[in-house]
Amino acid sequence: MPGPSHHARTLAPEEELLLACARVHVEEETAQGIIRLASGPMDWSALMDGSAAHNLSPLVFRHLLDLCPEKLPPEIVARMEKGFQGHERWNLFLTAELFRLLEKFHAQRILAIPYKGPVLAAQAYGEVALRQFADLDIAVRQHDMCRANELLVSEGYESSYGPLLPGEAAKTQHSEYQYIRTTGRAVVELQTDATLRYFPRRLDLDAIERRLVPFAFAGGEVRALSPADTLLLLSVHGTKHFWERLLWICDIAEMIRQDERGAPSCRIQWDEAFERAAEFRVSRILRLALWVARHFLDAPLAEPVLRKVEADFVVRKMGEAIWSRLSLVGDARMAASPRFWFRVQSGENLWQGLRYAGRIATLPTNPDRDDTPLPGRFTAAHAALRPFLLLRRYGFRRWKPQAVESDAEQARTRGQ
Repeated sequence: MPGPSHHARTLAPEEELLLACARVHVEEETAQGIIRLASGPMDWSALMDGSAAHNLSPLVFRHLLDLCPEKLPPEIVARMEKGFQGHERWNLFLTAELFRLLEKFHAQRILAIPYKGPVLAAQAYGEVALRQFADLDIAVRQHDMCRANELLVSEGYESSYGPLLPGEAAKTQHSEYQYIRTTGRAVVELQTDATLRYFPRRLDLDAIERRLVPFAFAGGEVRALSPADTLLLLSVHGTKHFWERLLWICDIAEMIRQDERGAPSCRIQWDEAFERAAEFRVSRILRLALWVARHFLDAPLAEPVLRKVEADFVVRKMGEAIWSRLSLVGDARMAASPRFWFRVQSGENLWQGLRYAGRIATLPTNPDRDDTPLPGRFTAAHAALRPFLLLRRYGFRRWKPQAVESDAEQARTRGQ
């Protein structure tokens, strides 16, 4: 059974099948397990919904259609075939759009670093079609944000959160910058050194630029994050979202597997990764990412790395809690109090964790500003209001069900 052996829980057949399919290559034993599960009692509608919720539809569809299509109801086979082809077309469309936009940024001398999305699909999964994503993530310098905004607007994109405010290049008034192009419905999310706020320390994009590596895929070439930087960014992103979706764990696991195979695009320098994690104050966040990849999806960690991960008692307790919350709905369903404590535990020590959790709890987001609009001279009050907004949004100790997300919000949260 997948998951922490010392923290057993009963999995539904749909959950077992989802975990077994959450990898690019399946060994013979895993393949036989997939066939066995598909041959038994299965709520196929729940599996389809769970695959979508965890952003794993391409992998689930590929493995089931390759290994045992005869075990599936005909209508499910048809849905999977159509779904996989749809994901493939969409991913190729966004890949072409990424190359087009990067050329535009380059022509304007704007540093634009693509991450996640098509680049990660090609790096870690080996095929753009195998990783589900709904948007394009690009990092730019905060002082270039006004120019980047003008470029996207000139290309037919509209900001999801309204026009940029005066002084945006010097100090962000947003927690993120999301743009939607009505033609083709492409979504672009720009992040800056100021908006990547779940790093305890502000990122130095100049230093990151010096570490960029050329990466060719799908007929084009980009300058991509180094494998170590990619690993840290994915670790912080998954921890930000409490590792509630298997895709984010699968990203880590597939990077590790590619590293083990010696793939040039994912050669992780582990000493460098741990040193940089310490520099960014995300050491425990990195260890947690490696722990869930190892225990949930059998990622093959080298012995020295595994020892560092397993030696952290707090990481083990956090990982077991994540495992206990795992469900087909792909939502952590955590109230405000456990969310805050999770942030505290993410720090290397109690003091660092309290500072980190406190900062996150008082840094307003775009939804906070939308929920409680304030006149311009009072916008600073959002920092004081945010803890109360979080309590209203999630409840204190008991999770509060959320309202149906808007299309833009769904693109932001699901298109990772």
